[in-house]
Amino acid sequence: MQKLDPKKVPGSKDITLEDGTIVSIRRPKVVDQLGVSHINNAGEREVTLIANLTMKTFDEIKELWSSDYALLRDQLESFLSPKKES
Repeated sequence: MQKLDPKKVPGSKDITLEDGTIVSIRRPKVVDQLGVSHINNAGEREVTLIANLTMKTFDEIKELWSSDYALLRDQLESFLSPKKES
């Protein structure tokens, strides 16, 4: 699977971490979700998906402060939630 640069994908978001570091996360495709579906542990599956979407390593994501990880996880959940029409 080819890695897509999150800065070049429409709809990507920049997330500012507590230390001021900016991490770009792109919208996931179905192939991204399928690519991690073999991982049985839900936590490791999510960390791997976020790592893939940000072009970071599993270990880089794993070492984030929980509050910074929550920002990335919240953005992932936003990407996966259907948009409601008003």
